[in-house]
Amino acid sequence: MRLHQINQLTYPLTLETTWQNSLQIGDQILLIEEGILRTMHHSDALKKLITEKQIALYYLKSDAMAYGLLPTIGNALSDEEWVDITFSADANISW
Repeated sequence: MRLHQINQLTYPLTLETTWQNSLQIGDQILLIEEGILRTMHHSDALKKLITEKQIALYYLKSDAMAYGLLPTIGNALSDEEWVDITFSADANISW
């Protein structure tokens, strides 16, 4: 399993396409920093990735709180759980 850490609401189109196409079945996505805003602005695209690529979606609880969000998609992680998931991944990719 590879962990893809997304820290922006949007990327230039070529980079957005690249990271989404790099997802493999069973990978995980972690939304951090501004990336948490994707749960509000790009939820349909995230749902499609979850279904098509059978990925797990996570976000940092502290970032959601900082932006005043209560996401309805993905699973919240504490900072400690973030460290655990990072160490348990076969590879970490920060976009």
